[in-house]
Formats: sequence, structure tokens, C-alpha cells
Amino acid sequence: MAFQDMVVIFDLDGTLVDSAPDLAGAMNHVLALEGHPPLPLEKVRSLVGNGARALLERGFAEYDHTDIATEEMERHIGTFIDWYVDHIADDSRPFPGCEEMLDALAAHGAALAVCTNKTERLGFALLEAIGLKDRFETIICRDTLATYKPAPEPLLECVTRTGRQSGVMIGDTMTDLSAALAADMPCLIASFGYGSFTGEQKKKAGWFDAFDALPGLLSKMCD
Repeated sequence: MAFQDMVVIFDLDGTLVDSAPDLAGAMNHVLALEGHPPLPLEKVRSLVGNGARALLERGFAEYDHTDIATEEMERHIGTFIDWYVDHIADDSRPFPGCEEMLDALAAHGAALAVCTNKTERLGFALLEAIGLKDRFETIICRDTLATYKPAPEPLLECVTRTGRQSGVMIGDTMTDLSAALAADMPCLIASFGYGSFTGEQKKKAGWFDAFDALPGLLSKMCD
């Protein structure tokens, strides 16, 4: 099992890290300021994906609060981020087996990268807080390049920056799968993540239920 030619590119929220508890805290803080009751954690898990703006829009939509002016939404985003930065790893943790899986892939020669739609301010802060930042050769966030997932450029940039011949995307949402398809790159989806897929969409990716299965799945790609 050798992955010297491969960069393994990980999404962050819902893939490497169960960050929903702290994202829920930030969103419920904003909702409370607008007079809305908190959303339960399991509901928030289903709303996470594609950044703070999308999360807030989905959260407000749960209360049929959809006609939000741009200026007002920018204010909500600022409030969300200020709270989230102060609580970014209160309850967020790597999913079980994450660190052992990263150790195994690195030991077999893979380059490791993160491609997230968190901004650099939030992405780097979360990875630093949970002790994972130094494990990755490159980290590409929403504002690192001119485009972000589901555009293919961030994934292709991970390949370029690590000097590997190919990449594979490890994610949990259609945003990750769409980016991989656009980059002509294989994609493996974490069944424990936050995304939802139709039957047809599920056929376009590989799936895994726990991180200990990942090295074996990647090894088959190298055969």
C-alpha cells in the first residue's frame, strides 16, 4: 500500500470534524437575537454546508424568515462569526478514528490537504484549536483562491501545491462531490457526515462508514 503519487483532500466540517455543536451555538445565538427559539442540534447538522451565509439562510428559513436584505444578512454573518470565533472548539472534535487514519495515510506516503468552504480565519482557527493544522501540507479555504467549492480549482490547486500526480476528494456533501466531478477526481463520501444525497447522486461516489476503512479504499484506487 503506497500513496506517493496521491494527495488526499479532506473537507473539514462533517468530514474531519464534528463541528455542528459549535456551529449550532453560533446560529442559535443569531436566531435568539431575532426572537427565534433555538434549533436542535440534529436539525443544524442537516443545514451545515457551503459556509456561514448558507447556514444562516437555511436557519432563518426554518422560521419562514427568508426575505432578508443584504445589509441585514451581512450584520447577521458578522454576529455569527464573532460568536463562533470565541467558541470555535468548545464542543467540536475530530470524528472517531480521524487522527489514526491521518497517521496511516501519511505513513504510506500520501500528501494530506484540506479544502473547506470555511474562510481562512475560521478554517485555520478550527484546525489549530483541535490540533490538526500541522498534519496538512496545504489548506485551501473559501477565500484562498478566487473560486471555491463546488468549483474544481481549489481541488486542482491542492494537487499542484503538493506536487502529486493525482488527488481524491474526501467529503460529506454534494458540494464536495460536485467539486470532485468538475475536477475529474474520484470522491469518497463519509456516511456519518452532514450531507444528503439522492439515489442517483450516491452512485457517483464511493462511500465509507468509518475512517478505518479509508486506507483500504484508497489502496484499491492505486491498484
